Amino acid sequence: MGNSWFQFRQFTVHQKKAAMKVTTDGCLFGALQPPLPEGGAGKNILDIGAGTGLLSLMAAQLNPFASITALEIEPGAAQEAAENSAGSPFKDHVQVVQQDVLVYKPAGRFHLIICNPPFHESQLISPDKNRNKAHHSATLQLSQVFPLAASWLEKEGLFTLLLPFYREEEALGLCGEQGLFCKKMIRVRQTPMHDFFRSILFFGKENGQFQVEEMTIRLENNAYSPEFKALLQPFYLNL
Repeated sequence: MGNSWFQFRQFTVHQKKAAMKVTTDGCLFGALQPPLPEGGAGKNILDIGAGTGLLSLMAAQLNPFASITALEIEPGAAQEAAENSAGSPFKDHVQVVQQDVLVYKPAGRFHLIICNPPFHESQLISPDKNRNKAHHSATLQLSQVFPLAASWLEKEGLFTLLLPFYREEEALGLCGEQGLFCKKMIRVRQTPMHDFFRSILFFGKENGQFQVEEMTIRLENNAYSPEFKALLQPFYLNL
């Protein structure tokens, strides 16, 4: 999965050298998105910080009749997302919008909001300003995302978020301030020998049972774990 070409069963995402990397944890996050009833017919999905469109296209494969908005601030990434969408079977259902999420005005609410920004606020900033916008929170804070998600989410909708594990507690605190409840948390580790490095969080407006799960990407022999392969096989031709 380290190549620059990612072949899915229904579409192919082409990554240029200058494009952002498609990460294993990002693909896992996409595969864990909940399918909406009836293939998402009549439902709206928002991908905040869509990058090159990977998550939007995975969401489209899971929900082929949903209307998906891929929101991306960086012009180059937005253009590539549009190209990837146009080359997929889901081009009529994915709309790429090149705009800052802080000024974006949606026409209605969303049944699913997905967000995969690294939010490495304290890490070294790249000299490339465009990459800073896409890879760091210099222009977008985690505390700004939750109010937007809470105001744009349908009553029975889900807001899903991929974060570095060390920001898990912060996210749980922020969700409560916005009237959101964490329904499920999946803690991800690279191998059984590693500590957790990612948290996948599922938020909703209705309180309910809170689940905590764990996911391991690779086994000790470096092969992908059975649970990881089962999740990604619907998307990859070879895994």
